[in-house]
Amino acid sequence: MEKTSPNYQDLQSSIDQLLGKFGLHKTLEIIQSLTNNTTLKAKDDEKAKLLLVFLVAKSIEIFQLQEPQFYSSAVQEYKEARMSCYYLLKKYTDSSYAIIGEHFGQSKRAILYNYHKCEEILSIPQFYKDYISKFKLLEDHVINFLAKLN
Repeated sequence: MEKTSPNYQDLQSSIDQLLGKFGLHKTLEIIQSLTNNTTLKAKDDEKAKLLLVFLVAKSIEIFQLQEPQFYSSAVQEYKEARMSCYYLLKKYTDSSYAIIGEHFGQSKRAILYNYHKCEEILSIPQFYKDYISKFKLLEDHVINFLAKLN
């Protein structure tokens, strides 16, 4: 049987598990950290670089790719992995499309196109189940990384 969307009972159960594992004080710190530190600002330049390296490494792992071809391959899986990186970098940093493009050897226009294409794909998940599952896993890793980084 397929699991339905999470509800408040699932949330409460997860919070209870956190409380049991970390205690009240640490659980509050974790929740506040996740709430307050989900984006990196321009002054966090070093953290943004760490996020970029982490994101590329995790996308290679999750999409099961070869590192040497990551930036240049025209194979669909590589393009999807790069598109995910563009989208997540834009979402979780205040980097411009042009700056993100510089990191990947792409134009501002290419990053902008892929950002909106990813946004469109995410809006109709029933047609892209495999990609969406990989993307969500990658995003979960990014959120956990940012929480630990901040």
